[in-house]
Order: sequence, then C-alpha cells, then structure tokens
Amino acid sequence: MGGLGWLALLAIIALFVVWTVGLVRFVDRLPRAAEAQPQKADAVVVLTGGSRRVDEGVALLEAGAAPVLFVSGVDERVDGKGIRSLLDDGDTRLPDKLIDCCLVLGHGASDTIGNARESAIWMAVGDRESMLLVTSNYHMPRAMLEFAHAMPDVRITPHAVIPPDVRLDHWYRYPGTLALLANEYSKYLFATARVTVAGWFMAVAS
Repeated sequence: MGGLGWLALLAIIALFVVWTVGLVRFVDRLPRAAEAQPQKADAVVVLTGGSRRVDEGVALLEAGAAPVLFVSGVDERVDGKGIRSLLDDGDTRLPDKLIDCCLVLGHGASDTIGNARESAIWMAVGDRESMLLVTSNYHMPRAMLEFAHAMPDVRITPHAVIPPDVRLDHWYRYPGTLALLANEYSKYLFATARVTVAGWFMAVAS
C-alpha cells in the first residue's frame, strides 16, 4: 500500500472514530423519560411514523395542553374518524365531538422535511405562535432542527415519546436499537449540513 493509500485508510479510520464519538454523544442526550408537566401552547403537532406518538398527542389535547391537535404525515386514506386506527392501544376514548372540533389531519408529508413544511403552512394560516412537538425521542433532534428551520418565529417545545422497543440503556448491545440509532444519527448529520448550507446561501442572498 502506497503513501496515499495509508493516508486514505487513516482518514477513513479518523472519520469513523469521530462519527462513533458523535453517535455516543447523540444517544446520551436523548430524553429517557416523558415530560411530567407539559407546557401549554397554541397547538400540539404530532409526527406519524412511530409508536405511541398519536396516543401522546391525544392525551395532551385531552389534558388541555393546547386547543387543537395537528397530525402531520397521515395516509390520505385516513379521515378524522380513522385517527382511532393510529392509536397504538386501540383506545376508543376519542369522542366524535373532539375529533370534529379540535383535530386536523395533514396528508401532504412523507418525511421529516415534509412534516416541517406542512406544519409551517398550517401554523401560519392559523396565526399560531407556539407548538408542542410530539415525536419519538430518537427522532426529536432532527425534527427540532427541521421545524426550527421551517418556522424560526414559532416557539417549539419538544415533547418526546419514549418508545418501549427502543432500549437506550446499553443500546449498543441490541442490534435493532443500534441500527435505528446509527441510521437516525446519520440522517441528523445530513440534515444539519443541509440546513447549515441553506443558511449560508440565505445570508449571502440577503
């Protein structure tokens, strides 16, 4: 192996070490417990795609944390009454009158970027200035990054859901959890780079 080959190998090893250290720090900062006393806001926004997210959003709505619940990323075949099918425990406590008055479904998002854009439009139309953002704890860093980028003037308070099947204690011992967290951390890095570059372009343009 020539000199350039050794340099390339060392660079790859260094990048892997840096990525691994970053992954450990990323996981260490994830919430381990749900919020005991959530703040009040103009809306609760739930991102579909993870266990118990919609359940937590409904619980916040029923507790009076916000007057309206917006669920982003809902399959277009699901209507207002069909939201019950997204409740993990099959709970039917959600009455029709609450669905009719206080529940809005967003069908225009298929990823986190889309969730942020869809929610930003909905928040702006309703002249809402604050939200409780509900998603899984491992997804929260990237969601907060995308939402803050999409709506910098909105006060966004994270409300993390703790999935029972994502084991953060000794997470490196569980292949499924390790793969999930490594994938999410990599997505977070790419999102950070994209948002940073977009910010540079906006600064130059202004």
